[in-house]
Amino acid sequence: MNFICMLLDGAYPQDIRVRKEAESLAEFGKNVLVVCPRKQNQIKQEIINGVHIYRIGKNYSLYKKGINDIIESVTDINPFFYFNLKKVLKNYSVEFLHVHDLPLAGTGYAFKNRIKKNIILDLHENYPEALKTWFSWKKSKLIRLKNTIFFNPKNWSKKEEKYCNRYDKIVCVVEEMKEKLIHNFKIASEKLVVISNYEKKDFSKNFNLEVAQSILDNNCFSITYVGGFGPHRGLDTAIKAMQKILRDVPKAKLFLIGKGSFDVEQKLRALVSELKLESSVKFVGYRPFNEVATIMKKSNLNIIPHKANEHTDNTIPHKLFQIMMSRSLLLVSSCKPLKRIVEKYDAGLVFEADNSDDFALKVVEAYRNYEGLKYKTEHAYMAVMDKGENWDEESLKLVNLYDKLKV
Repeated sequence: MNFICMLLDGAYPQDIRVRKEAESLAEFGKNVLVVCPRKQNQIKQEIINGVHIYRIGKNYSLYKKGINDIIESVTDINPFFYFNLKKVLKNYSVEFLHVHDLPLAGTGYAFKNRIKKNIILDLHENYPEALKTWFSWKKSKLIRLKNTIFFNPKNWSKKEEKYCNRYDKIVCVVEEMKEKLIHNFKIASEKLVVISNYEKKDFSKNFNLEVAQSILDNNCFSITYVGGFGPHRGLDTAIKAMQKILRDVPKAKLFLIGKGSFDVEQKLRALVSELKLESSVKFVGYRPFNEVATIMKKSNLNIIPHKANEHTDNTIPHKLFQIMMSRSLLLVSSCKPLKRIVEKYDAGLVFEADNSDDFALKVVEAYRNYEGLKYKTEHAYMAVMDKGENWDEESLKLVNLYDKLKV
């Protein structure tokens, strides 16, 4: 049996993008093997929805990952993945190696001559630029020094260019990322394939589920963010805007659904305290996946307030399409991919990224003209369900990629 082997430094099936790609290929008769780390008490090998999972190691802790990340940044090789993948390739016949994201590019490339056909690099984001934002709120001087030495964006940009030239095919998450690789590194257009973070149409079934716990206050105008917390997410923009919003919408409340690192959450909570917004900004924390869709649907206004930079301008979150399917009003920042899609379909409101005053203006506009703007929610829904902005159609591009490579 010949396999498409996906290499992932993350949890499976929790990684949404990888799960959708792997399951779609399996649905079309491809043999897919996902190699990923094994945490304590996880099953080493299993098959989920037709996808073969092979978890390596015994207890992949954050500490172990940190050590391997440092070695990888210096040598381009992650020893944990290298030695385990070596074992995997002895037991499985691998036609294609599909490496997920830049950090594992060097490790995957080391096995190029062991792979029967092609190696594919799947760039989930603009990793070098992401490094500039991910660690910007870290307080520890030791961590900041470590990141400066081992996670220098300029060095990682050189790695990106190096491996984009060496891999047979590059998968990008948005058109903006494809254009960036062509412009910056002169990568041939035909080598690049855009496969975006669309959602499956059947995600809409989740909107019928009732949550076990009531999250939103029915007596307020709910402004809801769902997702991870980080410096690039623009949550500080939304919090700062609440002071102005409350002057015109006294019953407005900002609900933050999700979590972030200790430093990130501490900074956001300190901002809320400084602005005396404790009664109007609610840190809800993590909620189970089966509750998220209902929270989106019941919210008056769902927000994606990302700051605009070279990282956020070259990726796109799954939740954009989930919100579009919820028929709930949407407010996004002017990040290029977010603005492009929302304006293309007239599917929501757009504010100037990192501008809390403009964010406040758009929220007040949404509140005052709520019923008049409802048509945008139907446009958003139709864009996903009828106009191709969904994974059901996008996945065919991935299947077609492998069909062409097999010839």
